Amino acid sequence: MNKEQQRHLTNLYTIAQKYPGKKTAVLVKLEDYGLTIDDFNSYDSLMVSQNVVEPSSIVDEYPDVPAFTQSDKYSDTKILEIFEARDSLQNVIDEVGSPPTDAEWFQAGVTAEERIAELRPFYETRKAEEWEGLESAVPSAATPLMGPIGFLTELIGGAADWRYDFKEDLHERGAFTSWNPLTGFGAWDIAEFKKNPRTGQTGFSPELIAIEEELEKLYGEARIATEKIDEGGYREGLPGSETRIELDRLNQMITEEQLLDPRMFGEAQ
Repeated sequence: MNKEQQRHLTNLYTIAQKYPGKKTAVLVKLEDYGLTIDDFNSYDSLMVSQNVVEPSSIVDEYPDVPAFTQSDKYSDTKILEIFEARDSLQNVIDEVGSPPTDAEWFQAGVTAEERIAELRPFYETRKAEEWEGLESAVPSAATPLMGPIGFLTELIGGAADWRYDFKEDLHERGAFTSWNPLTGFGAWDIAEFKKNPRTGQTGFSPELIAIEEELEKLYGEARIATEKIDEGGYREGLPGSETRIELDRLNQMITEEQLLDPRMFGEAQ
């Protein structure tokens, strides 16, 4: 007897003990799983000899309430609906299938996501530190013009950044990251218009730009993997999808409430 048959035998035996009136249906069901009445009787003898169960003591808490044979929380009809919904979701996942995890694009996407999670926080921290070290690179007399110039530069050149997955040609602060109205409160405060007084270098350091370039490559690989997953229709079968979340919720409910599929021992009442 294999493990799967042992599991079915245990479930069917539990049903027969808890619901004596279903024993005939249970015995008929044995054949569906390649089990025999001898298997059932041997298991029964083992359980009794081990004092694992006492058949006479296994009764429902509310034996006289119709349609609540397993639980006082869910009716038999509701339990059947739970199992049917679980099976329907599992069928969706089975039909969708799994993405080719051995494909080069999939492996590259997984590696990219892991590396992004590791590198992105470091990049953001260093970027913030370098921003604080940048000062205006233009004469003070031209300072009032930097807001409009920054706005026009961002309007014309900033849109080109949309062609990238991550990096930028122009590095600007987000809105309200500074309180200078001449730079749109930070929205048009552009790093390439500033320099580091310590190094005399304009804009961010080559080291930070190199990290940005690496992140650009990683985000590109992650995007390609995402596109291929969507093209293949694999999205619903992946962890985190609505289908997976609902399936996990139903399975958790079944486990916590110790529910048994009513279809294993006849129609729901």
